[in-house]
Amino acid sequence: MVFVRSSKPVAALHGDGLLRAGVLLDAGDLVPGACGVSGYWLIDVRDAEEAVERVRRIPLPACVVEIRQVAVV
Repeated sequence: MVFVRSSKPVAALHGDGLLRAGVLLDAGDLVPGACGVSGYWLIDVRDAEEAVERVRRIPLPACVVEIRQVAVV
């Protein structure tokens, strides 16, 4: 799961590349907080290295990005 904090709505920020690659499962904006607008992309990749590499390809100016592994149940 990729969390992004930005001054713009995140779901609209270039998530289409992840969709075209076939790894985007879900995306959305979270309730605005003190740090601005936050959003998420739920992606399906092999490992953390692939997640980092895919997110690096997305232009995210002035954003704070956090990548976390989600447990599969």
